[in-house]
Amino acid sequence: MGLNMAGQMGQHRAEASAARGRNNAKLKNYHRQVKEQDVTANLDNVQYLNDVQEQDADQDATYQAMVDQWSDTDAQLNQIFAEQDFAIEDAIVKMHEEGYAGTQTGATAGRLAGKSAMKAGREKARAIHAKMFAVDEANRTKEKIHKQGKYDSHKLFMDVAFAPVHGFRPAKPEMERGPSKAGLILGLAKSGMQGAMAFSKNTAPSTRAGGGSKTFGEKVLGQGWDS
Repeated sequence: MGLNMAGQMGQHRAEASAARGRNNAKLKNYHRQVKEQDVTANLDNVQYLNDVQEQDADQDATYQAMVDQWSDTDAQLNQIFAEQDFAIEDAIVKMHEEGYAGTQTGATAGRLAGKSAMKAGREKARAIHAKMFAVDEANRTKEKIHKQGKYDSHKLFMDVAFAPVHGFRPAKPEMERGPSKAGLILGLAKSGMQGAMAFSKNTAPSTRAGGGSKTFGEKVLGQGWDS
């Protein structure tokens, strides 16, 4: 009986220890997963902040590049204006140099003077037309540069428009229940009862007056001796 009860208690302790070990392993694995998620989330946040700072610098660079291209276009336009202004000035000078005949009298002198003025007028018209065309071309170039700059700026913004999403935390593991203590108590009680019954069968008959021997099991059950 004693060995049986000791075996039950040992088995109970072994099962409880095994369940506790499995639960501890589950908890360690869960805490490791949580730690890994925290570290990954931290790294993602740091990378995102770095990307935001780089995006700010790239935005400034994109804007400055657009302004520089506009400045180059304006410089080219100013150069065209200067060249055409000089062309107009040369036409006026040439008109006056060739118009000396106008100071004379006669039809030939008048015709020569008019021809020189008409030629100067045509050259001035061509120069003015070139300037107007250059302005239109410069405006179209600036518009294309502006659209490209807006596209590049939007693309940079969309790269950092959304912060990283880390998702849900790992679910806590379901713990395993150990062996029931009630089962152990019932098992021990059963073993005790079986041991008591076995012991009573090995007890010698009583020699008390009145006869009628009673086993140990009957005494345990409270039946008493016959009178």
